[in-house]
Amino acid sequence: DILKNKPDAWLAAETGGKNGVIVSAMSDRDQAIKNVIHSAFSNTGQKCSAASLLILEEEVYDDPHFKKQLVDAARSFKVGSAWAFESKMGALIKAPSGDLYKALTTLEEMEEWALKPRQVGENPYLWRPGIKYGVRPRSYTHMTEFFGPVLGVMVAENLDQAIELVNMTGYG
Repeated sequence: DILKNKPDAWLAAETGGKNGVIVSAMSDRDQAIKNVIHSAFSNTGQKCSAASLLILEEEVYDDPHFKKQLVDAARSFKVGSAWAFESKMGALIKAPSGDLYKALTTLEEMEEWALKPRQVGENPYLWRPGIKYGVRPRSYTHMTEFFGPVLGVMVAENLDQAIELVNMTGYG
């Protein structure tokens, strides 16, 4: 509506919520990993459009090489002060509490840590990225926006089911 009423307006808009990325068996898996890691963790997962849900077609989900590369890419993400040039992920806006703290410290039934998030030193604002595999439909991790460095990974039989899983969140 803004652009309709003023087509020459400078507009930067972003989505919000539980943002899902779907990776199909036909994808360029290296490119997918690069983009997912950047989206999920570049802004400490605290950008409204940050990827927080990764839905993989079965062939990709079952590929141990894909999982290893995804984890290695996230593990290599340098976490530290925003003033340090080598840092790719800085501090959270506040120490984790509520949904985010639960997401960083708790697994649900059938979930496993592909990469367990860890606090950096004694600083409660700095956390390394976390990746949960085995997220189930309608689970807490599937449906809840955490606004932090946690990526939930789900499996889908096909693209139609993957789209359905994203749309279940209310933000699809």
